[in-house]
Amino acid sequence: MSGTSHRFLSLPNLLSLARVPLGGLFWLTLEGEHGLILSFVVLCAAALTDVLDGYVARRLKSDGPTGVGSWLDPICDKIFVAAVLAAIYFERRPPLWLLALIMSRELIQLPMSALYRFSPALQHWVHYDFRASVLGKAATVMQFLAVGALLLDSPAVTTLAWVTLAVGLAAITDYLRRAIVLARSRR
Repeated sequence: MSGTSHRFLSLPNLLSLARVPLGGLFWLTLEGEHGLILSFVVLCAAALTDVLDGYVARRLKSDGPTGVGSWLDPICDKIFVAAVLAAIYFERRPPLWLLALIMSRELIQLPMSALYRFSPALQHWVHYDFRASVLGKAATVMQFLAVGALLLDSPAVTTLAWVTLAVGLAAITDYLRRAIVLARSRR
């Protein structure tokens, strides 16, 4: 196994990657007699992999601030949450505005990331730091809580969705601030 593939297939990255098939499994578990229970178990398993991937990476010191895990983990989070919300939408038809609140961070980050990715001038000026921040992790936790409340038909789902939006916007602001500070420090 080459050094690059070995780093990519590290335990922390495999834990992150596990959320992708868990998103598909969520679709399968949502239907059926014990769908709610099994879906909730899948949601909890995904949350556990999200906690463990960072913990294991720090313990093994297997991934630096610019390593694979720093960008792979948030991508896997987004794929999982998108799959879960799509499954819930097709099964239960909650209001789209509610799903948009829960996915607000991704809906804002996606065009920003595309702009960064396809703008060499922007990449030259700003060196994006993909590492998770406290606010970024808090936004992910709020997102999981909002999805869980949506899954359980909790009356708290609307409040949690709005809090998810607020924390997500704070996380995006923090990531932008970090990117600007990093760019200034490299000049």
